[in-house]
Amino acid sequence: MENKHLAGILLILLGSIFTFKGAIDANQNLINAGIGGVFLGIVVLSFSSVDHVKYDAFKAVVEPYADLVTSFATSLELKEKSVYIPPYGNLPKGGVFVPLHDDFEIDLARFDENTVFITDVGREKEMGLLLIPLGKELMEMYENYSEMDFESAGIGVVDTASSVLRTLGLVKSVEVEENEGALKIRLHGVRQSCSFVCKQIACPICSSVLLSIAKALQELVLVEDLQYKNGIVEISARKIGGIKRWM
Repeated sequence: MENKHLAGILLILLGSIFTFKGAIDANQNLINAGIGGVFLGIVVLSFSSVDHVKYDAFKAVVEPYADLVTSFATSLELKEKSVYIPPYGNLPKGGVFVPLHDDFEIDLARFDENTVFITDVGREKEMGLLLIPLGKELMEMYENYSEMDFESAGIGVVDTASSVLRTLGLVKSVEVEENEGALKIRLHGVRQSCSFVCKQIACPICSSVLLSIAKALQELVLVEDLQYKNGIVEISARKIGGIKRWM
């Protein structure tokens, strides 16, 4: 077995352990590290195997990641939607909230970096899972690359994200359309490993783009649907108001 294959498998195994350990202990850093480790392991395996491993073998590696995240979200009975929160006082790195109910509410005053599970019997509509987005490091790369102030850049941040992701060989291009608060985001030429469960706990690629848009618009962004077809991930989202509205 090549060193790259061994490293990829170890990352996936360790990531799985960290994810479930973090869920049991309500430790957000462990959950993020675990999911990120699984995804990174898949990327390592895919790059090391692309020339001589058939698609079925690659799929066999990717599906455990999908199953892991899906089972994690299903066990908590979370909805297939997520809200990307731009950085603010309580969450300086931003956040992603996965609600327990379709008709959800958010109280940003209750959030902080040490909170994972939002639970309150008297405030059921606010229940859900709060995570630091897996794509925050990629978003920081976009900011360093462009040297622009993302908090006033608007939808133009997508061009920077597209350039960086294309340079890294992760995505061919990214585009976004905005129409009366509705957002249609398309990632072309995406590796299939990021196409399974991004509605709830998005992979670093999709997460980085969504967090960048939320930060640039200074609004919470609700992801309502995600479809993958012919190498294109299409995300349907909409703006649902700024920080002050949800405090």
